[in-house]
Amino acid sequence: MKHSTVIALLFSGLVTATSISSFAGPERGHQGQGPAAVLHMKALKGLDLTDAQKDQIKTLMEQHRATMPKRGEAKPDMDQLKALVQADTFDEAAVRALLESKQKDRLDHEVARAKLQFEINQVLTVEQKAKQAERQQKWQEKAKAKAEARAEAKS
Repeated sequence: MKHSTVIALLFSGLVTATSISSFAGPERGHQGQGPAAVLHMKALKGLDLTDAQKDQIKTLMEQHRATMPKRGEAKPDMDQLKALVQADTFDEAAVRALLESKQKDRLDHEVARAKLQFEINQVLTVEQKAKQAERQQKWQEKAKAKAEARAEAKS
């Protein structure tokens, strides 16, 4: 693979990762909430939450949102990568360090999301958890069927 192709692939991968992580900011999504918040609320819809549960979940989501990076914070990383790509010589160690840092940030973000989901589940009653699990199973089956249909359509 040519050197320029490798650089282009690395750069596009970082752009994608940065774009995805920038969705976590409060400026995006429904009513100032990020897409994760909207997905959590959609998943909880129909579980007949009490007002106290809704308040607890809202507090958890606000705390989670406060710890997430704000939109645009990844811009300096992109500027650094751009400078490395446009330099006269390729500094592989610097590119690796920058991309590893982005991977760590993404990992931290996913861990925080999992923790939020765990904390929300702790607010639910046994019946609500059972209903949630049943709905999740149906969603997974539906997604699997769609994926299989797409795979068959491509064949």
